[in-house]
Amino acid sequence: MFETLMRLYDGGNGPLTVVMLANAVIKNWITEAQKEEILENR
Repeated sequence: MFETLMRLYDGGNGPLTVVMLANAVIKNWITEAQKEEILENR
């Protein structure tokens, strides 16, 4: 799931938003650390 979300976020240019990433953490799809890693790849 992490790789898919990383691809969809695409450095902030993709269809995935920060709110959607936060929801992925709530749903235990990714960890908080993985969310931060995705957000750092801008």
